Amino acid sequence: MSENNNTIKHEHKANLIDLTGIVDDMLKGVYRLRIRFLMIILIVAAIYCGYQRMTYTPYYVASSTFTISASISSESTNSYLDNTAANQMAKTFPYILKSGVLNDVVAEDLGVQKIDGIISADVMSDTNLFTLNVRSNSPAMAEKILKSVVKNYPTVAEFVIGSTKLSLMDETGTPTAPANPFSWKHELFIGVAIGLFICLLIDLLYAFGRNTVQREEDFKKMFSIKSLGVLPQAKFNKRRTKTEELVVLDNARLPKVFLESARTIRRRIERSCKEHNIHSFLVTSAMPGEGKSTVAANVALSLSMKGYKVILVDADLRNPSTAKILGMEEKKVGTLEVMKGEVSYEEAAQRYKDTNVMFLAGSTPIQDTASVLSGEYMRRFIKELEKNADYVIIDTPPSALLSDAAIVAQYVEGAVFVVRQDYTDVDRIVDGMEILASSKVHISGCVLNYAPVRGPGIVG
Repeated sequence: MSENNNTIKHEHKANLIDLTGIVDDMLKGVYRLRIRFLMIILIVAAIYCGYQRMTYTPYYVASSTFTISASISSESTNSYLDNTAANQMAKTFPYILKSGVLNDVVAEDLGVQKIDGIISADVMSDTNLFTLNVRSNSPAMAEKILKSVVKNYPTVAEFVIGSTKLSLMDETGTPTAPANPFSWKHELFIGVAIGLFICLLIDLLYAFGRNTVQREEDFKKMFSIKSLGVLPQAKFNKRRTKTEELVVLDNARLPKVFLESARTIRRRIERSCKEHNIHSFLVTSAMPGEGKSTVAANVALSLSMKGYKVILVDADLRNPSTAKILGMEEKKVGTLEVMKGEVSYEEAAQRYKDTNVMFLAGSTPIQDTASVLSGEYMRRFIKELEKNADYVIIDTPPSALLSDAAIVAQYVEGAVFVVRQDYTDVDRIVDGMEILASSKVHISGCVLNYAPVRGPGIVG
């Protein structure tokens, strides 16, 4: 019984998490699509207001207030029904107006086939007072129809409720202004409301259509792979600096939460490497823009801070970028030349500041990478680097986009997969992992990168 209760609680919690995720996705959708949403609202409001203005037809209402009474004639005297009876007759009056006979009589009186207006009546509760209203597109016609109804009603009503008498109390005369004046403010309000509703539907579709990694626990749920940690987004106060900040651990302006997260990732990678006897591993992602080079650089620095000798290699021969992450310059010789045996590791490697990190930068970009990355070149290259360091970290191109990472994975002992929060579609991430796993390399886990900072995260 206790196990069932725990299962129910777990499922309920999962449902709450999913609902929270949908709300988060909707809020992100509003932020990301805010410009488009604003354009949709403005366009819808403009179209609605324009359509309403083009199709606007003013109408006029002529009205008169009467009392109605019924009389019974005898040969000698005229007597009137009491007020209760008259009130009942007033209540019956609207039904008389709806009869086709009255409309026909009024049309004949006006000399038209069909009256160009709508006749209605409002009865004041518990009295014999009522107001006749005639609505027409022409103010003059509204008044003509009203006068004709007043003149002809007793004749029509006599066959239904007997003799009646109308006593005029008040009248508007010929209407001078339409009863439905056009209001830009009102139409604009409705147009904006329609635009907002359309944006809400789009936002819902956006939220339900998002198939990305949102939280750390998604790794195990979606990919059956453990998380190595979450690296938060590092924000800097732009007013305090004119140069581009480097997102590396030795930058004193990095938020503390970033430093703590990097240490957590280092500890988990270190533990995994010891468990599986890993000395060389690659860092990759499914698609470009997920921050794999930043993660690789910071993992290397974090391991060096623990006292390890680390070699960081930029193996993205098509688009070298790790040097920029570290704020270093590309050399004329680098990874490519060492792989091909043209220069030694010692000649090409650069020390990063006063750390234990040796860096092999990319050199001249090439497109035909398969011939260099595969075969004996790469095998000798990795073995030589492993002799000179405790850990060799290789930054490779995205695995779902290019085959380079899968080729390199054949010669290293492990892999770290970087996933940017709410960025790449899950299907592409799965493709990237499957391509990497096909090389039989051990994937230590995933790093959730560029996650929103909870709490104070802006420095400067």
